[in-house]
Amino acid sequence: MDSLHVNDVADDIPDDEDSIEAIRAESVSLEVMQFEAGDEDPMHAHREDEIYVVDSGAGKINVDGDTTEVSEGDVIHLEPGTDHQFLDFEDELVMTVLYAPAKGSNE
Repeated sequence: MDSLHVNDVADDIPDDEDSIEAIRAESVSLEVMQFEAGDEDPMHAHREDEIYVVDSGAGKINVDGDTTEVSEGDVIHLEPGTDHQFLDFEDELVMTVLYAPAKGSNE
């Protein structure tokens, strides 16, 4: 069994990074992401399904050019190949991200 507390993992993210992989198995991986006001998340896509859970904070997500506000409690699913970026962070935005299969395994 793997177990973690999101805030503890977020505190361990290096200053020069925006995420850390907290759990990894063959079929799934989980990252904890943390953005602060002024951070930039470039437009990108992954080859895996992604499920984002907003643990705290608020901001916006740009998906294929459509921007939507996100805040604590929101859950977002992105299919493989979906261009996206997070932006306009209010203070700190902390999210858990579930990748299926595990991030990078489709490369």
